[in-house]
Amino acid sequence: MAKVAFGAWTDKNESFTRKIRANRIEEGVGIDILTKKAGIERSTYFSHVRNPEKITLRELRVYCNTLKIPAESLISAVYEGGD
Repeated sequence: MAKVAFGAWTDKNESFTRKIRANRIEEGVGIDILTKKAGIERSTYFSHVRNPEKITLRELRVYCNTLKIPAESLISAVYEGGD
């Protein structure tokens, strides 16, 4: 029988997702553009947004540069759950 993991969605996941989504909209950047620049598939993007610990440094840099997010802000959202 499959195990159920409670609490998999944490504040840091929500903070990161909120920050990425808000900046994508603000900058008018579609998911396809972001994934192409990051060199990943759409499914990988969604997987990484749900589980930020799996994001590579390269992806993080692309998100910061493309979405004009200060690196410290995005990194803190991934590792500390902060804004």
